[in-house]
Amino acid sequence: MILAGEIHNSASLPLDQRALLASLIMSDDNAEQPSTNKKSPASMKDDWGSSLRTSRKALFDKKDFDIFCDREMNETFIFYNTDLHYSIDYLEYNPENQRVTVFTTDGQQLDLGTRIQWLIRPYFAKPQIIIMARTKNGKVVEGFEVRLKVKTLEEQVLN
Repeated sequence: MILAGEIHNSASLPLDQRALLASLIMSDDNAEQPSTNKKSPASMKDDWGSSLRTSRKALFDKKDFDIFCDREMNETFIFYNTDLHYSIDYLEYNPENQRVTVFTTDGQQLDLGTRIQWLIRPYFAKPQIIIMARTKNGKVVEGFEVRLKVKTLEEQVLN
């Protein structure tokens, strides 16, 4: 069992233990929510205007990853359940279109795979370290840290 005081001191834990802790908290959060039978759109992209779509290839399909922001630990996690076919250099969040661009070490630019929803946008509004954690059967098997840059207003105007 994890005590509330332990959560605040978790920054000193190794990366794999922090990711495990976040996945446990995330699964507890999901367990408390009542299930609803809402009909979802056929595709996440169908739910937004064309100005918010991207022409870049996506790193993940929407079903292959989840984003978890823990304000108590002040950390953001991206849990994914597929193999990465790219080595990630850094991520860049664009507040104008609420999308994250993945910059690979070989110079490619990919879209993360979804628009960042309003509830977690404040966590993406500042440069930080994101923890990418690969999961298998609901358990964290490996992870790494990657920088998140935030595109400035000047950079948005130039592009």
